Amino acid sequence: MKQFINNILCYVNFRKDNKSNAFTQRALIIEASNMLLVITCTTLFATITSAQGQGSEVKVKPVEFKSAEIRRTVTGNLRAYRRSDVASQESGLVVEADRREGQVVKKGDILAELDSRKLKLEVEQADHDVQIKLAVIEQRKAELATYQEELNRRTKSQELAAGAVSKEAIRRAKMVLAVAKSAQKAAESDYKLASAHLSLLKVRLDDTVIRAPFDGNIVKKYAETGEWVNPGGPIVTLISTGAIEAVFEVSENFSMQRLQSLKTITVNLKERNIQIESEDIKVIQDVDHRSRRYILIAVLKPKKHFFAPGMSVTATIPTNEMGDYLVIPTDSVMRDSGGEFAYKIGKGSDGNSIAVPVSLRVQFAIDDCLCVESSDLRKGDLIVVEGNERLRPMSPVTILKADKT
Repeated sequence: MKQFINNILCYVNFRKDNKSNAFTQRALIIEASNMLLVITCTTLFATITSAQGQGSEVKVKPVEFKSAEIRRTVTGNLRAYRRSDVASQESGLVVEADRREGQVVKKGDILAELDSRKLKLEVEQADHDVQIKLAVIEQRKAELATYQEELNRRTKSQELAAGAVSKEAIRRAKMVLAVAKSAQKAAESDYKLASAHLSLLKVRLDDTVIRAPFDGNIVKKYAETGEWVNPGGPIVTLISTGAIEAVFEVSENFSMQRLQSLKTITVNLKERNIQIESEDIKVIQDVDHRSRRYILIAVLKPKKHFFAPGMSVTATIPTNEMGDYLVIPTDSVMRDSGGEFAYKIGKGSDGNSIAVPVSLRVQFAIDDCLCVESSDLRKGDLIVVEGNERLRPMSPVTILKADKT
């Protein structure tokens, strides 16, 4: 090849010496470049062909046959951790309702406001009434102090000089003092009643502003500006953001004791191939007499993925029974439009190793392996665990390491 390139350069120099014009020189340079491009492509093709003949490099592990606790797949759906039809506690005209469906709100954000002019006037009036009641209390206190002082004076005079003050006068002074004490108590009661009425009006005034009870997303709106709402009338439907619940209906045949001992559960959103683990699991011990199922709830906290109420999910639930399964590494399983499959090592017509695709059905996962069913796999078969993404059916492979331990 080197000698061939030198011959080309000599040819170009020869032609250059015999052709003096610039156009001819440029043509010679282009001619040489094209010849070099052909050489490069030929060399590259030869290299690729040689590499293909050697086969793709892969790592493999043997298929195992183990006894494992049987798990069954159950189907459920997602629901909001909190869902509320936020209602009005007062009747009135809606003067502001700018929130729309799809908006995210924080706890305490205003969802709507009612006309509060009349209530504000009532609050002002009640506040004046409270001040009047407070003034009456002060007046009753002053009167009580005067009557007490008068009784003390007459009693002391009687003590200093017998007969100086009649017993009737002392009796009347005591009666007046008792009446003054009762008047003060009545004034204090009136004040408390007026204060309570003022507090009630303030609460009602505050209720004219409807606020979000928790962080959430508005999914439905009921009231618009200009409409009249009554107590209990819905303003919006709000679902919480953040945590979400996966709800499954589990057959009563499952062991309740085993389910209650679960520490974690993996929920799978199959359509999007998303899995998320939950450690917050609740089993409702109330079997529906019609479906013969009870409810299992797993609280999810998705941070990277979008989950919405109503989505369909699955989970594998332990049954407390044992079964024998073919076990393969998780990394060996691939998926295409036809379903799940893996590559096992076979022998080609020339005796070399080739990648043979085998269909399989995944039953459930245990640790970092999968329990599968496949009529094309046997215990001890070598299955590709690394490099399988580059393979094509029946393509030659070179095994880097066969881990049979």
